[in-house]
Amino acid sequence: MRFYLLLILFSQTFLFAQEPAQEPLKKAGPKGLFTVMPWNFQGRMDLAYAPWGNFGEGNATIVPLTVFSGAPSAKCAYYTNGKLTLLRQKDSEQTGTGLPVYEKVTDVTLPIKAGRISDSLLLVTPPTAQRPAWSVSHLDFDRQTLPPGKFTFSSRVSQPISLAFGESSFSLSPNSAKTIEGKMKEGGRTIELSIKMGPRLLFSQQWPHVSALRGLFFVSSEGNGLKVTRFVDLPRPVEQALGYGVAPITRPEADEFQPEEF
Repeated sequence: MRFYLLLILFSQTFLFAQEPAQEPLKKAGPKGLFTVMPWNFQGRMDLAYAPWGNFGEGNATIVPLTVFSGAPSAKCAYYTNGKLTLLRQKDSEQTGTGLPVYEKVTDVTLPIKAGRISDSLLLVTPPTAQRPAWSVSHLDFDRQTLPPGKFTFSSRVSQPISLAFGESSFSLSPNSAKTIEGKMKEGGRTIELSIKMGPRLLFSQQWPHVSALRGLFFVSSEGNGLKVTRFVDLPRPVEQALGYGVAPITRPEADEFQPEEF
């Protein structure tokens, strides 16, 4: 009898030892990043997006994204083939039981780059009386396109302008752009941008600056002067992006059958 008990215990130990160890599931990394910046807009935008592109599903993961005029959003991660749908939060009086909280604003195709995570800047313009549809301008903000220490200036001024940025001096003709290096004066901690039209100084401002910074500057006319919209970026871990690590679906759909309460 003792022999059979030992045989059973030995057999169970052997069977458990043969079970293969289950490796933890590996989450797929994002294919790209994007940042939203309002354009020709004053106020607050309550937007959202589905990192996995499945916003049409009733239980899809939706990430809210609030942005304000003159300020870029946090970086957002996406996992799809590049087709991104921006959503807008509906007004409270438009929502109700069974109605979606978000509605589609517009579609934009983002780049997918082999071997690395793409990075994009989206300039989002809401509808106006002259243009009833939302519009999005997509700008490539990849680190290989615009590496650290480089800055692109884009002029939307109708006349030529002269610019000095740190130790760099250059000119821009109407509707043109130029990429230059941002060098501070030796021992400085800020970098200055000044813009002239002929002999007249129209803009001058200083910002904190480090060598790892990179960015875009948009120069446009405003009244008798100039308006400069600045978008800069410091390298940050991709894990800090909104939507990073989320699953395609975060909650199961409710069962159609619900037991009655007695």
